[in-house]
Amino acid sequence: MEDEREQTPNEVIIWGYRYTCRKCETQDPVHEEALEAAQADQARHRRDAHSGMEPMAGDPIVKIELRREPVAEEQTAKSSSGGGGWVLLVIILIIAYLASR
Repeated sequence: MEDEREQTPNEVIIWGYRYTCRKCETQDPVHEEALEAAQADQARHRRDAHSGMEPMAGDPIVKIELRREPVAEEQTAKSSSGGGGWVLLVIILIIAYLASR
């Protein structure tokens, strides 16, 4: 679930990362929002189990959707009000200025 399908402005997706070794048929625990921790797992496993080499079967770090959390109401209100009106006003003023020249 690497895509952000159907994410609304009222929610945020919490991602996790997991290192998996296909040759050894093992996987490490999911690290919530910590890609660096999964990369450290990968480096450790390669060093300990494969003499520092990358296994031919592959050993990807997989991005996993853990959960979706609602955004606080005040954050939603800030992002959905005010800003768009100013942009529209500036565009109208620019068009009016260019039309008067």
